[in-house]
Amino acid sequence: MKMNIHVRTAKTDLVARVDELRRAEAQLARRLAAVRAPNDTDREAMRYIVDAPADAPATPGGLAAHLNVSTAAVTSLLRRLRERGQIVVAAHPDDARSKVLRPTLRDLHSPADELTQRVEEIESEFTPEQAEVIGRFLRRLIEEIGKIP
Repeated sequence: MKMNIHVRTAKTDLVARVDELRRAEAQLARRLAAVRAPNDTDREAMRYIVDAPADAPATPGGLAAHLNVSTAAVTSLLRRLRERGQIVVAAHPDDARSKVLRPTLRDLHSPADELTQRVEEIESEFTPEQAEVIGRFLRRLIEEIGKIP
């Protein structure tokens, strides 16, 4: 019977930690917005642009589809990224009416954002098996969040 109490306490603690994580993330988002630092959408856009293959570079339309946002929202996003010197917008090599998005060399060689660096440091504290369990939990959590209308 003691084992059930321990398992229940661990699960209750995990739910509490997820609640704390949600609050901390919301506070971080507010702080970043206050200093106009890159937000989650900006970071995801940069990942998409950086990861695009050379023979199929990112385009504004592809980015809008990837982020599931309007073209107007992408226009604003691209303006922010250009103002920060993170991207270059150029004519598409195969279609002059279209544009391609490329990271600047400065951004390609810049270190990961501070939170990503800290996550990587924390990850190194766990064994591969522990990281797999944590990863499985987070993947399931992401799936469930995606199901919420």
